[in-house]
This record gives sequence, C-alpha cells and structure tokens, in this order.
Amino acid sequence: MGRNKKVKKIARNPLDRFSLERGPGRPVKVVPSAVRGRADNWRSAIARLWNDLEGPLLAAQSPDEVSKAFQAVLPGNNEFPPHAEVMFRTLNDPKFPKRKKARINFLADSSAGLGIVTPRRSRDICAEERGLDVQRQQILRYEYWVQCSCGYKGISRNHCCKKCGAEILFPILD
Repeated sequence: MGRNKKVKKIARNPLDRFSLERGPGRPVKVVPSAVRGRADNWRSAIARLWNDLEGPLLAAQSPDEVSKAFQAVLPGNNEFPPHAEVMFRTLNDPKFPKRKKARINFLADSSAGLGIVTPRRSRDICAEERGLDVQRQQILRYEYWVQCSCGYKGISRNHCCKKCGAEILFPILD
C-alpha cells in the first residue's frame, strides 16, 4: 500500500493561537507583580534596618551618600546601592511622609520600579496590585451533599446534618 498523499490542511485561524502582540496602547515597561513583590521584600528589609539607616538617609545630599548609607548598614550587600539615584529622588520628594512606617513603605514602593518607571508610577503599580488581592476570587462557603443515618438527604449546613446535627468527619491526611 502506498502512503496517503493527502497533505494536512493548516488552520488559518486556529483556536489555540497565542499572540505576542499586546494590542493597542503603551508598551509594558515593567511586570506589575514583580514591582509589587520587590516592594514587599524591600519593605521588610528596610524596616529591619531603619533605626540605623534613617539618620544617614535623611541627611544624604547626593545619591552617593545614599549608597554609602546602605553600604555602612549592610556591608557587601549589592541590592540597594545600584538604585541610590531613585531612592535619593524619593527622599527629596515633597510628599515624603513624616512617620516611620509611612516613610519605610513610601521609600520601598517608590524605589521598587528600579528607575524604569517613575517613583509615582511605581507606587501606583503597588497600590493596584494590592487592590487586586482584595478582588481575587475566594470561596466564601462550601457545602457537602450528605446522606445521614437519620434519613436526611441533602445539603449540609456548617458541615453538619441539617436534621440531626451530626458532624461530617473529614479524613486526616498524613
């Protein structure tokens, strides 16, 4: 028997097509979840160091002094000093807060954009991402269909039989 010489048709508009083109609008400069994750990490790191870091940072007159302040507190750390320029601009922002926790959060959120986006946009991205956590889908209530020894067949209430109140025993996974 000979081979089937019929050539497969290539779909012109396949359903599972993936396009790398984003569509109309501005091109994406940063990944929002990465900016938010970096901001959260920096919030905790700066909070741990803030007592030693606050004086030199607020007294800094140049990005080099900001870099030196981080090097003095964390010798050998190379995460913060490359972004001293953005941090210096943030520290001199007219809206820089007065309270300790607000200063830490403002500095971390503003600097998380790494200078690719403006400090203001970086804070906006962090706020949007944190707002999405509230909106994400959550299971508010779950029910089980039960057939109880009392004769009740139906949906459970609070993991119990509606008729007699017998509790559902969940298996313990080892």
